[in-house]
Amino acid sequence: MAFFTPMFSQSPWILALFPPILTVRGGIGGIFSGNLATMMHLGMVKPRIRGNTEPYKELIKSVLVITVMDTLILGAFSFIVNVINGSAQLDQWFLFISVPTVACTFAVCVSIPITSLIAIETFKRGLDPDILVYPILASINDIVVTTFFVGIVFLILRGMSFILVLGVLFFAIVSVSGYLAVKSRDDSNFRQTIREGTFVVVLSSVFGSINGVLLSNLGPSIAAMPGLMTMYPALTNALGNVGSIIGSKTTTDIAMGYAKSFNEEVRESSRRIVQVEVPSAFMHVAFGVIAYILSRGQGASLIPLIVVALSSNLMSFSIITVFALWSAHIAFDRGLNPDNVVIPAITSVSDTTATLTITPAIMVARLLGL
Repeated sequence: MAFFTPMFSQSPWILALFPPILTVRGGIGGIFSGNLATMMHLGMVKPRIRGNTEPYKELIKSVLVITVMDTLILGAFSFIVNVINGSAQLDQWFLFISVPTVACTFAVCVSIPITSLIAIETFKRGLDPDILVYPILASINDIVVTTFFVGIVFLILRGMSFILVLGVLFFAIVSVSGYLAVKSRDDSNFRQTIREGTFVVVLSSVFGSINGVLLSNLGPSIAAMPGLMTMYPALTNALGNVGSIIGSKTTTDIAMGYAKSFNEEVRESSRRIVQVEVPSAFMHVAFGVIAYILSRGQGASLIPLIVVALSSNLMSFSIITVFALWSAHIAFDRGLNPDNVVIPAITSVSDTTATLTITPAIMVARLLGL
């Protein structure tokens, strides 16, 4: 994505769409991995790919349908918000509708078997899927969805013929999604996931579009600090991972009858929270170092990138931790399946929180004279 930096001023829609696509990735991946981990704990899904249970197959179908629903709503909402903000033009409506749908659908088709294999291996080795599956999935998916997004953007910028190919792919994906929805409409698990996933669709659309506006407005700051665009996906990804570990553990505890009230959970989760945050802080230092290594040819500076990464982490960690615990309990109290709501909600909020902390983090670096 950093290679597109010179084009952001001429094609701001690229920067406006990138955060929503990452947010959709997090929400959909959260629905799949959260349900998969809980179902494996409860014996509803077998630790194998072939010949698995009907709930596993219906989960895959529901995730594919939600992907199309989510990206269509997000693309429309993002287009409206960015037209108002001045980051998009009216004749770009098809790009906002089709690019997220095509990029995210291809990414989900790649990530579903990868996620399943990760969950199966962790479960067979006696490890906890709630801790490992989503963070690994999110990191892989960021690379996968960014690869498809960058590839589509590259082809669009080359000319009109590639936009026609994009249109054919878009209508084919929407048609297949409609067929799956009609075929599985009588399955209760499918309907529940779609119904409760609608909340995630709206939430992702709102927060993803806000992220796009915020990031497009940060264009000058990104240009002034080489390496920041390289580091941005890592900041949003890591914060979502922190929240997902806490949230996923809580949803499984609720499903198995171990969870306490929200207030008790906050009081007694300090050890778990510290266990997650300490390595997270060290990882953010590593993000700064890696961003510097990847971007030093563009004039990146090491210490400012480390300060921005660490400052962003310290500002956002407590917010996402409390939200993870609260969302798990509020979903359960209202009779929802927490796995359909919690991780997607966490990733949406974490992406926006991480984006909002970039500006004050840059200010911290400047106050230190960096």
